[in-house]
Amino acid sequence: MERLTGIMFLFYRILLIGLFSLLCISPLSAAEQPFDSKLTKRVVVLYSGPPDFPATEMTEKGIREVFFGNPTFHIQLFSEYLDLSRFRDLHHRTALSDLLRHRYGDGGIDLLISVDVPAAFFLLENAEKVFPGTPIVMCSIPKSLEERLDVSPMRARTTGVFEPMNARDLVDLALNIKPATKFAALVCGAFENDRVRAVGFRKAIESLGDRLELIDLSGLTLEELIESTKKLPRDSAIFYSTFFVDSMGRSFIPRDVLKIISDAADVPVFGLYEMYLGYGIIGGRLASMKLQGKKAAELGARVLEGISPASIPFHEGEDTTVLAYDWRQLKRFKISESDLPPGGTILYRQPTLWELYKSYIIGAVSLIVLESILIIALVINLQKRKRAEIALLGSREELKILAGRLISSQEEELSRLSREFHDDLAQRLAAVAIESGTLELQSPHIEATVLQKIGHIKEQLISLSEDVHAISRELHPSILKDLGLVRAISSQCMSFSDRENIPVDFDSQDIPETIPRDIALTIYRIIQESLRNIAKHSRAQQVEISLKGLGDKILLNIKDDGMGFVPRCVRHTPGIGLASMRERVQFVNGDFDIRSEPGKGTDIKVSVPLGKKKE
Repeated sequence: MERLTGIMFLFYRILLIGLFSLLCISPLSAAEQPFDSKLTKRVVVLYSGPPDFPATEMTEKGIREVFFGNPTFHIQLFSEYLDLSRFRDLHHRTALSDLLRHRYGDGGIDLLISVDVPAAFFLLENAEKVFPGTPIVMCSIPKSLEERLDVSPMRARTTGVFEPMNARDLVDLALNIKPATKFAALVCGAFENDRVRAVGFRKAIESLGDRLELIDLSGLTLEELIESTKKLPRDSAIFYSTFFVDSMGRSFIPRDVLKIISDAADVPVFGLYEMYLGYGIIGGRLASMKLQGKKAAELGARVLEGISPASIPFHEGEDTTVLAYDWRQLKRFKISESDLPPGGTILYRQPTLWELYKSYIIGAVSLIVLESILIIALVINLQKRKRAEIALLGSREELKILAGRLISSQEEELSRLSREFHDDLAQRLAAVAIESGTLELQSPHIEATVLQKIGHIKEQLISLSEDVHAISRELHPSILKDLGLVRAISSQCMSFSDRENIPVDFDSQDIPETIPRDIALTIYRIIQESLRNIAKHSRAQQVEISLKGLGDKILLNIKDDGMGFVPRCVRHTPGIGLASMRERVQFVNGDFDIRSEPGKGTDIKVSVPLGKKKE
């Protein structure tokens, strides 16, 4: 035993050494390379709004898409949601500065990304004391801030992405698709971010001179803005910038305010951003916050590779726009798609009835055609089917007549055999038994053993004679004619109980005194066959037989507590017992039903009408 244990221990040592060697010398694929901390870059993203602002969500999606797909670096992203449109006081900005300095003051941040104007202004004020020396990428800032950035000492470590200058494109679009437009209503909020972003629209409208009259709806309360938009002239167009804060200092989500204004106004609305689509604007060339975020992340990746931000010029944002239109707004203001610039995408198009129900229409037509073919085929085959049904009915009647003849022939043959047994064989056996008894009495001088054998032969002959007599009664129950159905069945049950040692509880109620012979014989034969099957197969401990007269019919019920069986399986096995019972009942126009389950006994129900049997 000790030697075996030592061998096993040595085997495990060799196995472990081999596995360790394999792991040490196996080359690692690129996906299996060990984590290299030198390739990890920590990036902080400062979002101007909260995480549930649409602009924040879309920009963050673009940034993450680029950074998490970067093959060079492992990027650790830290997102800070400054919420500067709702909390605008100096105390809040100071607290934010202290919080960020506490979180990231260790100097381990490789890149800063600011999103939107408030975050950019926050960095201009606090970057030196919170993130000294950290490279910065500014995302989604208007071109109008370029001069302010150029004179800032932070420019040496800052690059970024300007929002595309698409305000003039939207104004031109409004005049092209609605040439009768005379008034331009400019909508923006009272927040600094709102005023900065409205500059593009204001310059584009004022550059047209007398062609377009400016209606300035900036810096109002939300209620004043809604009332003003309702009163605009019919030949007006609304140019919506942003609405973060109203004149009462209340904060809003710009996209939600846009939906309210669009629903209240009877003139078309034009907005700057892709996220406004579906909330009331016509569409056009729109700034995509997701594409802005992707572009900012691409510039950030270049900075992480070691390129100085000062050497990377600000991206003008020309490839961060999408050309798309809201089909519902086009229909609302009766703008034809042919009047739109080419290459645009039509969104929210409502499908036509054919597009909505094309599959249903095709299916319905196909179904109608198929049904028509089937109807024609059915009409063609109707006469054949009728002829076949008539032939089948004739065959069934012939089969029924034939079955009746067979049953009658069977009963006649059984009657003949019964007479043969009773009149010939049984009497001959009785005669032989008498002779053996006479021989036994007349031979007193024979040895005792021989006398015993003669007596045994006599007893066997008497028993055999009784058995033949019983078989004769079973083959042709003359007791039916002599005593009637109820007494015949009672006698049969008593004989079965004595022979098989199985108690039979027989009950009869309201049985007519006179029953047609074929019906009585049918009921007797069914009980006879059932008891025979119980004795041979069921292993029952108790049998109940009920015979009731109910109006113009007789009801028979035979129930045992035996082992049961599966009726549908019995139909496919050899044997004629159940089939014979069913045919006999059908011959007298009755109903036959048998129910049985393995382990739950068998229940046979028969209903036979007392009326005249159909021919």
